[in-house]
Amino acid sequence: MYPTIYKLSDLVPFIESNPQFRIQEQPNGYTVVCYMLQDEDTFRGENEAYAQECRGITFDREGNIASRTLHKFENVGQSDASQPENIPWNRIVRVMDKRDGSMITFLEIDGQIVGKTKKTFTSNEAIAATEFLNKDPVKVAWVRDCLRQGFTPTFEWTSPRFPIVLTYKQDELTLLQIRHNESGMYPMFTLLNPNFQSEVPFPIVENLMLPGYDARDLLEEAKTAEGIEGWIIQDDNGRMWKIKTLWYVKLHHSVTFTRWRDIARTVLADEADDLKAAFTMTGRSIEPILEVERKIHAYIAEQEAGLKKIVEEGRGLPGLEMHTKHHDHPRIKQIMRVHRGANPDEINWRDIYLKERIRDWNLEVIVQNEDIEVPTTEEV
Repeated sequence: MYPTIYKLSDLVPFIESNPQFRIQEQPNGYTVVCYMLQDEDTFRGENEAYAQECRGITFDREGNIASRTLHKFENVGQSDASQPENIPWNRIVRVMDKRDGSMITFLEIDGQIVGKTKKTFTSNEAIAATEFLNKDPVKVAWVRDCLRQGFTPTFEWTSPRFPIVLTYKQDELTLLQIRHNESGMYPMFTLLNPNFQSEVPFPIVENLMLPGYDARDLLEEAKTAEGIEGWIIQDDNGRMWKIKTLWYVKLHHSVTFTRWRDIARTVLADEADDLKAAFTMTGRSIEPILEVERKIHAYIAEQEAGLKKIVEEGRGLPGLEMHTKHHDHPRIKQIMRVHRGANPDEINWRDIYLKERIRDWNLEVIVQNEDIEVPTTEEV
């Protein structure tokens, strides 16, 4: 079901050729592997099982697996494989409200329990969640015990200080899942055991899957339900899918009046999944989103490759000579940073694109019809 991963070297060969993934060493010496951009092919293909693990999976200073976040999973209806008729509804064992917060995992580093969001230990949400956890020794001890047994507990951090769409009245860590680091398996039935639940010092996301309940009813409920982001459904093998309410996606993105530039901003903000869900739910083609993704990612890949080639060709040159040689290059700042030893993966190409190229996409509202004409950046 999931690839066995003991070390960073068990994962890298399957994803290193994809420029959308970053293998990023953190200031504390731990290494996080996560996607930076995504399109319709990022998590599919021959090595999709490994690609789907690149959602913040973390390795210690020796390259051993230290935590394994939830694998990447789709919205119902997002692809051919996730169409409603392909969901194993008779095998669904958990239906969970999807809380509107930040996914947090914890690691024990140098004797301290520290939190991280998907990509980093230093985000405001990770720091706040760590401070919240460490106020309660019982919670800290429970997390430490899980980690030392080789499991990663994953939480949703919600706080009035970090609103997204929904607002919450107090800081809270809600336990979503527990996952075995090496095998990737989810012990769902342990989580559903009342005896286990009574020992967990955190609120656990409620399971709405009661006897006689048909989870496919959520597809209709999603069209009218309000005040909730949606649900996550999980089968007895651990596979998961998202169902988002129309109310939420309308709030999160403008569906009816989406412009080309809006899509580009959404792609650069790594929020395209939600927009695809909104389009799908309202019967609109997601091809405009996919095409914008392709063009932005192709541009970024071209820029990355060009910069790395220049730096490699100039390896060993004194800084002044390197600067003189490329002083009129539009990427001279980035070239010199990498030439002086900076990690090229730390360059925020999305931010650069947003500042320099976002106006390549026009402000025309996308007209939905059977023959959608997607403007290229050259045409805009």
